[in-house]
Amino acid sequence: MSIRNDRDFLRIWSGQVVSNLGDGVHRVAVLWWANQATGSSTAVVAVALAASIPLLAMAPVAGVVVDRHDRRHVMIASDLVRLAAAAAFAALAGTGHLTVPVAVALTAVAAAASGFFSPALMASVTSLVPDDRLPTANSMIGGADAVAGIGGPALGGLLIGLAGTGGALWFDAGTFLLSVVAVAASRIPLPAGGGRRHDAAGESLRSQALAGWRLARSNRAVGDLVLVASMLNLVVAPVAIILVGLAAGPLGLDGKGYGLLEAAVPIGLLAGFASAVKLGKGRHAATVALLVTGSAVAASGAVVLAWWTGALLVVAGVGIGVANTLVPTRFQRMVEPSVQGRVFALVSALSQAGRPIGLALTAPLVALAGLRGGLAVCGVAMAVVALAGRRGLDGRRPADPLDAGDTDPASAAALAA
Repeated sequence: MSIRNDRDFLRIWSGQVVSNLGDGVHRVAVLWWANQATGSSTAVVAVALAASIPLLAMAPVAGVVVDRHDRRHVMIASDLVRLAAAAAFAALAGTGHLTVPVAVALTAVAAAASGFFSPALMASVTSLVPDDRLPTANSMIGGADAVAGIGGPALGGLLIGLAGTGGALWFDAGTFLLSVVAVAASRIPLPAGGGRRHDAAGESLRSQALAGWRLARSNRAVGDLVLVASMLNLVVAPVAIILVGLAAGPLGLDGKGYGLLEAAVPIGLLAGFASAVKLGKGRHAATVALLVTGSAVAASGAVVLAWWTGALLVVAGVGIGVANTLVPTRFQRMVEPSVQGRVFALVSALSQAGRPIGLALTAPLVALAGLRGGLAVCGVAMAVVALAGRRGLDGRRPADPLDAGDTDPASAAALAA
C-alpha cells in the first residue's frame, strides 16, 4: 500500500509544509525588522539568539510533555502559541509599536513552543504510518523542511517588498492557523505502552526528563545515533562560511556564481530526500551516505574548477538527505514509542547546540588549515562521525526493546523509566 492511504499523516504533513514556509518568512521578516528599526547588529543577534536558546532550555520538559500527553494536543497547543506570537508581532510591527525587548520576548515564546512541536511530530510517525513506510514518511518531512529552507526566505523577501514586515508576519500567523486545522482534523493513536511505564508511581519529573539521556548511555546503538545527530551540525556548520571565502578567493566567482554554488547543497538535499527510500534499502546505507558526504566535502576544496566544486557539493547534499531520512527512521525503530518524545527532544537540543559551536570554530579552523584545508577537515570529521556511530546508523536493534537477547539490563531499565 502507498503512503497515500495514511491520510492522518498526510494531513499533518501538509499543515507542516505550510507552517515551515511561514517559519522561513518569519525569520527573514523579524531579522529585517531588527536591522531596519535599530540599525544595530546587536539587535539582530539578540533576536537570532532568542530563536535558538529556548529550544535548548525547553528540550527536557518538552520531551516529558510529549510522552505524557496526547501528542495531537501538544502539536495544536504549540501551533496556537506560535500563532498568537506571530499575530502579536504583525500587529505591533504594523502599528509601529514593536520594540526590541518585545521582539526578543515574542521570538523566545515562539521558539519555546516550536520545541514541543518537532518532538511530538517525530514521535507520532510510528503511530501514523506502518513500519515499512517510515522511510517514506521521514523523507517527506525532511523534504518539506528543505523546501521551506529554500522557499521561505525567498517568499519572505517578496512579501516584505509587497506588504511590508507586518504583512509578512500576518502571512506567518495564517500558516500556523492552517496547521492547527490540519492537526485538529487528524487522529494520532496512542503509542504502544504510552501512559504506563513513564508514569510509574513515585517517578519524579527530573527522572522522566533524563530518560532520553539514560537510554542513550545504556543502549549503544541509540547512543551512537545521538552522537551522530548532535555532531553533524557541528562539523557541517563551517562549510557554508568557508564556501563564501572559497568562491570570492581561489575560485574567483562573482555574486551570481557564488549564489549558484550556495544552491548546490540544497539541490542535492532535495534529491537525497526524494531518492532516500530507494538509496537507503541496505543495512549500511546511512553509514555509506555520510561517508560519501564527507568524501565529497573534503574533495570539493581540492578541485580547481568551480563547477567541479558545485557537483561535489550536490553529491554531499544527496548524502545528507539520505542520512537525514534514515537516522530518524532508526530512532523510531529502535526506541520504544512511549519514550520517543524525550529522545527526539534530546536530539533536537544537541543538534541546535552543535551549530553555534561549529560556527565559532570556523575562524580558527581557516586560520590553521586555510579555506581548502578547512573543507578537508570538515569532510574527514563527517567520515569520523559516521564511523563512530555506525552501530546506530546500521540499525542494529533487538526485536523487542525489553528482550534481553541484545539489550542489557541497564538498557531495559532506561526504557522502562
